[in-house]
Amino acid sequence: MHLIYIRTLMKKILFTLLAMSILVGASAQNKKCAIDTKTLVAEQIANGATSIDMLAKMVPGFDRGILEKAGMVIGTQAGQIITLRVPVEALPLLESNKEVVQYSISHRIAAPECNNTRFDTRTDSVQAGLGLDMPDTAFTGEGVYIGITDWGFDYTHPNYNHIKKNNFRLDMAWDHFRLAGPAPAGYDYGTLISGRLNLLDARGDTSNLYGYGTHGTHVAGISAGRGVDGNYTGQAPNARLLFCSFGLGEKEWMDAVGWMRQVAQDSARRLVVNSSWGMYSFSTLDGSSLLSQAINEWSNEGTVFCTSGGNNGRTSIPFHISRSFRNDTIDTLRTVVVRASEIYSIHETGQALVMWGEVGNDFSAGVCIWQDSSNSWRSPMYSTSLGDTAIYDTVRCGETLVGYRIMIEHSNIYDNRPHIQLDIDKVMMETHLYITATNGTVHAWNIANKENHAGNEGCSFSARRHEGFNDGDASYGVGEPACAAKCISVAAHDADRVLSTTGQYLQGNLADFSSAGPLINGVMKPEISAPGVDVVSSISAWQQGGNYPAIFSKTVLGQKYTWARMSGTSMSGPAVTGIAALLLQANPRLSVDQLRHCIFTTARNDSITGPLVARDSMDYHWGWGKIDARRAINEAIRLVGINQVEDLRTPLKVYPNPATSTVKVMTLCGERQTLQIYATDGHLVLQTPVDQETVLDISHWQRGVYILRVGSRTEKLIVQ
Repeated sequence: MHLIYIRTLMKKILFTLLAMSILVGASAQNKKCAIDTKTLVAEQIANGATSIDMLAKMVPGFDRGILEKAGMVIGTQAGQIITLRVPVEALPLLESNKEVVQYSISHRIAAPECNNTRFDTRTDSVQAGLGLDMPDTAFTGEGVYIGITDWGFDYTHPNYNHIKKNNFRLDMAWDHFRLAGPAPAGYDYGTLISGRLNLLDARGDTSNLYGYGTHGTHVAGISAGRGVDGNYTGQAPNARLLFCSFGLGEKEWMDAVGWMRQVAQDSARRLVVNSSWGMYSFSTLDGSSLLSQAINEWSNEGTVFCTSGGNNGRTSIPFHISRSFRNDTIDTLRTVVVRASEIYSIHETGQALVMWGEVGNDFSAGVCIWQDSSNSWRSPMYSTSLGDTAIYDTVRCGETLVGYRIMIEHSNIYDNRPHIQLDIDKVMMETHLYITATNGTVHAWNIANKENHAGNEGCSFSARRHEGFNDGDASYGVGEPACAAKCISVAAHDADRVLSTTGQYLQGNLADFSSAGPLINGVMKPEISAPGVDVVSSISAWQQGGNYPAIFSKTVLGQKYTWARMSGTSMSGPAVTGIAALLLQANPRLSVDQLRHCIFTTARNDSITGPLVARDSMDYHWGWGKIDARRAINEAIRLVGINQVEDLRTPLKVYPNPATSTVKVMTLCGERQTLQIYATDGHLVLQTPVDQETVLDISHWQRGVYILRVGSRTEKLIVQ
């Protein structure tokens, strides 16, 4: 048994050597990829991969021919970000080609009833044309595409494809797991299914990592379901739909969005993309990754992104822990790493301990396997000062060998933070995490590594019975892709409702599972909340293994279709997606910044959320509060007139420029807008509402060039 394990360990060590030989030339001063890319590429190669899916940031106007001549397949482009399939032998070109700025492996994922959701969000009034500033006009998402990136689709469900009621609104579906082809134009994998008869014949997406599921069908019904017999109507019941069962990776998701954008552009429709998924091990957790940069770029071009904020908000599962080391003497954070199997009914292979530090402050981490007060075994403490490296090792615990892999960065290429990810194999004894530093704040997350390499279940950090140990918390719980600055990240709450027996109005509380913010750079996420508890929506007729008791059933052409309850920010996200489609119907010229402004500044506050909008301050649980479709659409209607003169506005005035301590920003506009300030690497530095004149304190900012954006106008600021 031990001999087999040692052989496995030697193979892992070979992975690391292979990584260093394949991806050469990445020095600490001028590296193009992070340590996880080097390590994961090498592991894929050692497991027999002949090509690797990648994301790359290119210089403007790069020569595609050089990459294609080397056998690389270019998929989707978002500004300077492209997706690639790279033959193993061509990997060194990513380092040597000066047109490649950065590159990353494509990381892989390995409610109230809809009636109450519509009541809570005030969408029922919008669909009926009540209380709107555009009299006698109802908004239902007409003329807008909603793109659902998910799995578990039923192409035939009468919630959006009803043979008797002129309700065929699913135009196309791209299934990355169906191998027969043909793929959409410009892509070389998966199968595109279009047209009513072909979709009905295919029935639904094929089995994938999640088998034949129903998640996507439920999400689609919330955002755009027509309902049945006047009940369970979604938010935008006349919107057109595009489905993509994407291939569980960043590249595949970007390709899905690229395809949807092309379809929408070809039909002159606006597009809202829903993503009811998220991960904590996808690159950075502060909106600076290549994936986040791509989302921001596409948002600037008019595509709206709505993403679930995450389901790791339970205080009973404190999956995050942090400490600020400020004493210039070595201090140690100690905590127990609770196994996934102690919390969930899942098959896990171990735990992923994801750690991020503060720019310019190294830290160290290691683990201890603890059996009792007399028997414990510790790994070395690994410091981020080691630079970029991956280490495979074991801890011998009596007769048991426990393996682990640790990836270390002194300064991540996207946000300059020190970073460690420690993946430790499952062990039935107690695991302790130690983090030491002299200065700076270090954050850590405890995530289950599942046998199918998918999921994002957070697991607890606990003090248990150990003196000097610390419990975790449920903060900093928003993962990719909801970290992106322009992505609308969505929390979940119980729907407000009126008791039929007494007429009493009950305000909905925050869902206990709804992930809390902020991001580790202080940016406030999530940004808005919608109902996400026991939401009734459509269930796939082809799903297998799920236990979803039917709330309602309907038989169409001999096939039984059902509606059932599900909970999660997966359900609140598509509610906001559907409302975004309503806003785009009301004002198709809205920029993404303007749409965000409409949703955030009209959010509904009550005694539970607190007066957030009135205080002009977000909450790291609620964002701006509960979404209010009626008020948001009235704001969008008001902006119709503003849009007509948008191009005539004078540029932003920013002075003094260059500046050292304070700077005044003048929008010269009557309405309140949102100011966003970006560093040149694309990460969001500041987002704040602004009036005609706003003074900013920049005395603590690093020297450099910043980009200020208000609506469609931008200006450069130099901080000296």
